[in-house]
Amino acid sequence: MDPRLLLIFLSGFIGGTGAFFIGAPMPYMLGGIFGAACFVLWYERGGRTLPQVTRWVRLVFMSMIGAMIGSRFSPDILALLPQFWISGLMLLPFILIAHAGGYAIMRWGGKYDSRDAYFASLPGGIIDSVVLAEKAGADLRIVTAQHFTRIILVVTSVPLLFLFVEGEVVGSLAGESLATSSYQLSDVGLILAIAAVGLGIGHLARLPVAHMVGPLTVAFVLTVSGTVTIDVPHWMGHVAQFMIGTALGAQFSGMSRRLLVKGLGFGLIVGLYMLAVGSAIAWVLTDYVPAGFDVMFVSFAAGGLAEMSLIALSLNFNPVVVALHHLIRIVLTIAVGSFLARRLFRL
Repeated sequence: MDPRLLLIFLSGFIGGTGAFFIGAPMPYMLGGIFGAACFVLWYERGGRTLPQVTRWVRLVFMSMIGAMIGSRFSPDILALLPQFWISGLMLLPFILIAHAGGYAIMRWGGKYDSRDAYFASLPGGIIDSVVLAEKAGADLRIVTAQHFTRIILVVTSVPLLFLFVEGEVVGSLAGESLATSSYQLSDVGLILAIAAVGLGIGHLARLPVAHMVGPLTVAFVLTVSGTVTIDVPHWMGHVAQFMIGTALGAQFSGMSRRLLVKGLGFGLIVGLYMLAVGSAIAWVLTDYVPAGFDVMFVSFAAGGLAEMSLIALSLNFNPVVVALHHLIRIVLTIAVGSFLARRLFRL
């Protein structure tokens, strides 16, 4: 292994540990992002280059999160989900409004090319949006920078909002919401096995967001059927946060200063706009679904599926409800985005 990769992860660990000791929200994820990003930007400023952190780092640990989320399912959820059909339907207008406004901001405010602005403002996941953009011939640097910034903004700001408004420190109690003190080594093995099998099934079946959906589905089937009962050790949540956060921070590698500054600026504006749209819809939905504004707000905050699921787990919200809303959002974004792109750009 290239020793420079170890320096990236060491920087992420230092950032995460520092964030943990000062009581920051989601310490090992946000601290990992900050530590790794600071190191990458410092190291490359003199023209030096760093090896890329393979995307499999994120995929593997996201598959672990999928397994953890799936282990929280119970037969009771089957009776609960039909109560959220209204909020599921509301994801379509959310996607259309968020995308239209984001496109307008980037096209006429940022002067981006129409194709780049279109794919960079999709309210979906970064990986899926980049795949769509690549097929359409958009500038992947612009699309990646915008989605990365938007997801970082949401993942960072949502925990801070709960900290300042409600006094909920996201991440400090993540272990308590996931774990029991009675876990055994077999529970760790089950989580790893489900993550590995689910990751393989997800990719073979070409499921959307396969690295999350595959393990989540396998865990769902096993736990709802009563085949297994899993007690998740608290430290596994911290490890997953650290690895995902550090891998995210490493994505700053290779970005020019101009691209970074512009991407941060307009990614921030678009991200705030999408949060505003999501909060408005969440407020309306509180009269129609059996969940409070806080749960609906996290469900409609356009971050990553894994990251928002971690936030839900840390706040002791129902992670299944939150994860399913984000999964539906991503699937709908891909479907609607592809459909409109074929007509707008004659693909």
